[in-house]
Amino acid sequence: MVSHVAVLEFGDGKLNTLGARTRVEIHRALEKIKVTESIKSVVIVGKGGRQFSAGADMTEFENPPPGDIIMMTELTAYVEAFPKPIVAAIAGVALGGGLELALSCHYRIVDETAKLGLPEVQVGVIPGAGGTQRLPRLVGVEKAIKMILNGSQINSHTGLDWKLVDGMKQPQESLIDCGTKWASWAELMPLSQVRDIPLDRGHVETLCDTVKTTLPTSEQGGFVVHAALKAIRASSNFEIGMETEEELFWECVKHPQGKARRHAFFAIRTAQRGKPMNIRNHPLLSTKKQATVGVIGAGLMGSGIALVLLQAGFNVRLVDINEKALQKGVAFLKRTAASYVKRGKWSPEKADSISKALKPSTKLTDLKDCALVVEAVLESLNIKQSIFKTLNRVTPRNALLLSNTSSLSIDSIASVLSHERRPFCAGWHFFSPAHKMKLVEIVLGKESSDETISILQSITKRIGKIGVLVGNCNGFVGNRMFYNYTGEACFLLAEGVASVQSVDTTLNQIHGMALGPFEVGDLAGNEVGYYIRKERGWTRDIKTNQIGPNRGNMRYTELGDDLVTKLGRHGHKTGKGWYDYDPKIGRKGIPSKEVSKFIQRYVPQIRKAILTPQEIMERILFPLVNEGFKILEEGHAQRPSDIDVIYIYGYGWPVWRGGPMFWADNEVGLRYVLQKLRTFEKEYPGSEYFQPSQLLVTCVRLGVTIEEYYKKKRVNYQIKSRL
Repeated sequence: MVSHVAVLEFGDGKLNTLGARTRVEIHRALEKIKVTESIKSVVIVGKGGRQFSAGADMTEFENPPPGDIIMMTELTAYVEAFPKPIVAAIAGVALGGGLELALSCHYRIVDETAKLGLPEVQVGVIPGAGGTQRLPRLVGVEKAIKMILNGSQINSHTGLDWKLVDGMKQPQESLIDCGTKWASWAELMPLSQVRDIPLDRGHVETLCDTVKTTLPTSEQGGFVVHAALKAIRASSNFEIGMETEEELFWECVKHPQGKARRHAFFAIRTAQRGKPMNIRNHPLLSTKKQATVGVIGAGLMGSGIALVLLQAGFNVRLVDINEKALQKGVAFLKRTAASYVKRGKWSPEKADSISKALKPSTKLTDLKDCALVVEAVLESLNIKQSIFKTLNRVTPRNALLLSNTSSLSIDSIASVLSHERRPFCAGWHFFSPAHKMKLVEIVLGKESSDETISILQSITKRIGKIGVLVGNCNGFVGNRMFYNYTGEACFLLAEGVASVQSVDTTLNQIHGMALGPFEVGDLAGNEVGYYIRKERGWTRDIKTNQIGPNRGNMRYTELGDDLVTKLGRHGHKTGKGWYDYDPKIGRKGIPSKEVSKFIQRYVPQIRKAILTPQEIMERILFPLVNEGFKILEEGHAQRPSDIDVIYIYGYGWPVWRGGPMFWADNEVGLRYVLQKLRTFEKEYPGSEYFQPSQLLVTCVRLGVTIEEYYKKKRVNYQIKSRL
């Protein structure tokens, strides 16, 4: 260590977030260094040496700390104007406020692990401590716009290439030694500040004008990215730019879209918390030895799950008793691997390693050495029970036995296992396509053990998915709510008050869903919903023409059933569903004349008025929200924010609306939701999903949101939970 170089460590030794206390500690330390003559330069490093800083403490956005606390903008200005050179020594993440602190230092050095970025737009704000002003000066305006508006990260090599960082530590030296070396050099150089690097105003404005045309409108989720672009536009004059950035930062903090994005951010972290369990030594969680797992079913879902597990480093036995289906699944995996190599996502060596870790088979007995097996076969209870009977016999006694069922009872599936095996059984519900969708519902069965659930939560994180614990009810959380959503969408067609296109346009382009309900049906396969309704005993028997025994007096339209059974319009896979598809023009649906004509058979002679987009949303989305309340009421979800996570990451709900429960709380208002549901209940008898949840009624009576209700539950309310 060099005596004239001070090493300033900051943070908690974990993520080293820059909360009020940490900022004060950095400032005080620098104040002492400034007046200590023997110290000529400073190396600033995150405590523990593994992470620089993950950024600001976001809880301070809505609740600023009391008293005279130094703000991030003040700290970065102080660091930049410091009379002695400061070198940021970066390992691990330097994100958000962490990178802004580094940008204000006079030099930046990194090691191989560094990840650099300004991801603020993803949590509903813009960089607020000079990021929109300093980053363009270092990497250029075009690169800065991409990094800031996408919230993307770059690695240490890219950072060096872009001149965001000045140097990289050598293999033989420590990060501190490298930082000290740079600090010693800096002592011999005149101090320079990033803020003094000039930017051409015309160039900045030209680039901003071009990018602006590509952004979503402020009303359609683009408020924050437009704010970020405005701040960058002002960057040619540093003082004006900093004032603009600060003003826009606080606008974003207060804006509904900003609040919704932060709600989603914290909701993910809350949902992924499990019970503390000592499971580190479980073979499935070992980082030293590759565990062997099994996937049953080589269809789109099964092969997608296999790909996810292979990427995470597991040896995978992919089993399908149908040789043709098995080869098709293996071919998909090979094509995907080749595509990943071509795009640079995988190295050829990684693709080869993953290929060797895959062992396809047509025999369930080849799963005899698997520590985990997940089945992903047809949604039939009889088939699944037959498979689990075999697994009970051929797999190790402590292997996790999981079902990817989207609607069937985990307890019914587990009932065929021996009693000692049932604690190892649970649901692991992936969303299609499994290798792309982020969400997994972890379904708690009646006899699932805490250890099984805890292991599943850890594995789900390891494979890069967001796991949410849900109860074992019909359709669990996501699909149980979705049945109402898609069911009511069909009723709108059958009543003649909306078209396929008007419904999808309303939900997609106006509300902001990734896809409308009919687009989703075509993508997933319309036969999937049909088979679920058939399994429930609702559909008409195509041979006898008898109505299903469980339909009773429920409000029901056979339009969706007949689309599959009479027209064979399954969706993308058959080239026709609610829409027509032409492979020459891609996967975009074409309005179908056949479907439009077919729908007219179900429309009554006396038609109601065509619905407005607002009326379409209320008819389709309010039943979905109401079902969310019923799920909470029954204890099948732990908290309303879990439902929001499920819908954002499993069903394409716009993150800038925060999820269906947040939307009902904050954009719509629960009193209005209840009022409309009561109107719909009278107008459309026979639909249980229009009958208001008692929990919704209670929230309205108490004058609280569902989020407030849950925050106060430990003190004031009794809420049952099965989880």
